[in-house]
Amino acid sequence: MKLHQFNHNSTHCANAFTLIEMIGVLAVIAILAALLIPKVTNAIDDSRINNTLGSYEAAKLAVTDHYAKYNGFNLTTNGAVLASQDLLNFGNILMLEGLMDKPFSSKIGTNAALVVTPGNSTGYLLDGTNNLTTNMTYVVSAAIAGVLPQDAYAISTRLDGGHVPTLSPTVTTSGRCSYTNDGVNNILLMYLTGH
Repeated sequence: MKLHQFNHNSTHCANAFTLIEMIGVLAVIAILAALLIPKVTNAIDDSRINNTLGSYEAAKLAVTDHYAKYNGFNLTTNGAVLASQDLLNFGNILMLEGLMDKPFSSKIGTNAALVVTPGNSTGYLLDGTNNLTTNMTYVVSAAIAGVLPQDAYAISTRLDGGHVPTLSPTVTTSGRCSYTNDGVNNILLMYLTGH
């Protein structure tokens, strides 16, 4: 009678993956990840733009309520005239009046504020050609610093529809957006209202 010896090297487990099968599975996972990453990135970018536009609309409503209540942007309780530093951070005034719950903020750029400026200092071409804001006494804008050109373009596209300015290293004032890209300060101003 002959005994068979048990050889560990010749034994093959039927439920184990081979190296080729593992490489195939990893390749499929890599392809699916490569297809999903751009879509996830686009969804994140869209949510940042939508967040900014939501803040813009809320600020526009608060500014309109302030104007209706005080009949001016530079006025407050009992007809008192706001100081110039208050006009440069108008969001704080709107919060103190209870017209906004939180400061104006944006997911694009580095910081954001609501500003009231004289109409002749910021000339928006509201219809793209000749409807300037320079004849207004005051213009209220949402100012966002540190905005990338592609984000400024996306905001301008959504606010002005088909009328989108070309982005250049100079000042663009066409439509409801004014974008300055001088290589150091990338500032997006979004027109809220004026009188």
